[in-house]
Amino acid sequence: MEEKTVLALGEAGVDTEAALRRLGGNAALYEKILMKFLDDQSFSEIGPALDQDDYETALKAAHTLKGVSANLGMDRLADACAEVVNHIRANEPDPAKNAYPELEKAYRAVCMALANEENA
Repeated sequence: MEEKTVLALGEAGVDTEAALRRLGGNAALYEKILMKFLDDQSFSEIGPALDQDDYETALKAAHTLKGVSANLGMDRLADACAEVVNHIRANEPDPAKNAYPELEKAYRAVCMALANEENA
C-alpha cells in the first residue's frame, strides 16, 4: 500500500497499524480486504432506511458496517455507526437520523482514501 494512502487513511480515522496487527502483519491481505470494502452495500442501505423510518433495515446495515469497519481499523466510521446503532436500539429515531451525517462523512473519507489507492 502506498504511503500516501496510509496517510490518507489515517486522516480518515483509520488505524492501519492496529488492523495489520489483527491480520498478523499481512499487508497484502489487509489491502485486499480494504479494496473489497468498497463493494460492501451496507452503507447504501442506511440512509434510505432511515429516511423511510425502516429502523430494522437501518439497524442491520449500520451494525454490519460497524463490525466490518471496526475490524479494518476504521475507528471513526465504526464509532459513527455505533452512534446510529445505539440510538436505534434505544428507540430514538430522531437522534439516529441526526447521527447519520457524521457516519456518511466518515464513510466518504474512507472511500476517498481507498479510491486513491485503487487508482494508483
